[in-house]
Amino acid sequence: MKKRITVVFGVIALGLGGILAYNIVKKYNQNKAVYLKRKSLPNFHFYSQNLKPFTVKALRKNQGVCIFYYNAGCEHCQYEAAQISKEINVFKNTQVVMVSINTPEETAEFARTYKLENAGFIWLYDKEYAFYKWFGKSVSPSVYIYNKAHKLVKEYIGEVKIEAIIKYLDNGKKG
Repeated sequence: MKKRITVVFGVIALGLGGILAYNIVKKYNQNKAVYLKRKSLPNFHFYSQNLKPFTVKALRKNQGVCIFYYNAGCEHCQYEAAQISKEINVFKNTQVVMVSINTPEETAEFARTYKLENAGFIWLYDKEYAFYKWFGKSVSPSVYIYNKAHKLVKEYIGEVKIEAIIKYLDNGKKG
């Protein structure tokens, strides 16, 4: 009887181990696919502040892109916004795309608070919470910097100093 119970538990343990291993490999492959997808600027789909669809095709070719994923209520995002505001001129030759799950009203307030409303940035609304589909699991703030060929140059997950971002922009310098 004890032998039979041991065999049953052994089979159950092997089955659970197999399921766990399968899920780990599946998740690894999904993460790898997203990583490879974002090596070139992904064909994302978000919404403009007037809720019109916005895709990567609306961006200018042959110009660098800097994507900031932020949340207006996040103190780290607020710090980065304040730093961007102080160094606004370094972004003049880069398409800056600000993506958030914040509503257009919250985004407008955030842009006003940090004096970014007239900076020429592209403000996008991730109303479907789909950022992860194109950029993988990200926290607020995250930054993705693409060169003129729209190839990923650098990514930062979490708060980063503005100087670190500047050195990877196409112009690579202040002013």
